Amino acid sequence: METAMDIEAAKAHSNVALLLTLSGGFLDAFTFLGHGKVFANSMTGNIVLLAVNLATGDWHQASRHVPPLVGFACGILAAHLLQLMSPRWVRQPAIAALIFEIVFLAAAALKGLPEFWLIPGISFVATLQTMFFVRSGTVTYTSVMTTGNLRRCAQLFFESTIPRWDSARLRDAAMLGAISLSFALGAMVGGLATQHLHDTALCAPAAFLLVALLDICRRVFTNRATYV
Repeated sequence: METAMDIEAAKAHSNVALLLTLSGGFLDAFTFLGHGKVFANSMTGNIVLLAVNLATGDWHQASRHVPPLVGFACGILAAHLLQLMSPRWVRQPAIAALIFEIVFLAAAALKGLPEFWLIPGISFVATLQTMFFVRSGTVTYTSVMTTGNLRRCAQLFFESTIPRWDSARLRDAAMLGAISLSFALGAMVGGLATQHLHDTALCAPAAFLLVALLDICRRVFTNRATYV
């Protein structure tokens, strides 16, 4: 039987997951609409468009998809180094990564950055996010893309209803469905905000992540535990 503490912990994880995926969808829409039809998070999309542009001889557009791939690779390296440093120098690498992402997005929104640094920078911080935040309670998810979340949602739904009803798996399927909808909502809001505010729109995902950070810090310092 679930205790009140278990329910509160699950709720906190859910809140964070929804905010992170909201930000992830927003950033993909932001870079696609505002910065040359490239994706901040979806490396599959970048590789497909890179290949298509190379096939059609559009070298300039093809080159636009290289910086986010570089930022992605650098993000994986940075996450690995943070994990090596923890706990001697960085006690909470997930929190450190999230703080860096918030600061970067806020600085890009308020001060502006050349596209040369902005696009790989967004891919870099988004990759850090997805490397450290991979679970919501018992559910494994990805906060910066939605294909895996949708696949797992459908899989859990069918496994929980055929041949017999499984309430726990059905709750997990519902959580992944909510995460997928949050990503779509973030993309919609990101598309609208980017058209009207351009780079200043990055204040929105920075705010989403700040709320998530405050929720995480409250739990971590109350329970004196590592978040991930």
